[in-house]
Amino acid sequence: IQTNRYLAKSYIGYLPEAAGGFPHLTVREFLTFCGESRGLAGLHLSEAIAKTCSLVDLSNALDKSMKSLSKGWRQRAWLAQAIIHDPPVLILDEPTDGLDPLQKENVRDLIRSVASDKAIILSTHILEEAEEICNRAIIINDGQVVADDTPKNMANKNGRIGEAFSKLVITSQLIDKNLS
Repeated sequence: IQTNRYLAKSYIGYLPEAAGGFPHLTVREFLTFCGESRGLAGLHLSEAIAKTCSLVDLSNALDKSMKSLSKGWRQRAWLAQAIIHDPPVLILDEPTDGLDPLQKENVRDLIRSVASDKAIILSTHILEEAEEICNRAIIINDGQVVADDTPKNMANKNGRIGEAFSKLVITSQLIDKNLS
């Protein structure tokens, strides 16, 4: 990253939380811009847009303006821009934010399907996402790592990690308070 920033960026797909912007572009124009900025052109770009739209079920919105989309459709457009160049690393911040239950499951399935050949960093406050998607969870409290394990190992008898999360965060806060 320090020696060749542009090359490093080409290996990363990023989905920001609460993505917005480009309101006057259509989804197709937005994805074209994103693909071109990542070095795609011509037939490769057209194929990447088609493949990506198929993966995130976005084809019906290609000719709609970004500003006219619901939060869920906009989230899918931004997810599409993150994966359009098929990067080996994905950084996804709240990838299912604003999606209905069926769309959430579709995004989870997509993440699971590409996880075998990609490094995926998923940032979420929704513990269900970690339980459903992740094979490793790092819990950070106040900038400090308080756990690094599998969700399965963190889970209670019902398969939920909320209890462990609460205990870890409270314990971390108590330790910080005692050190102060």
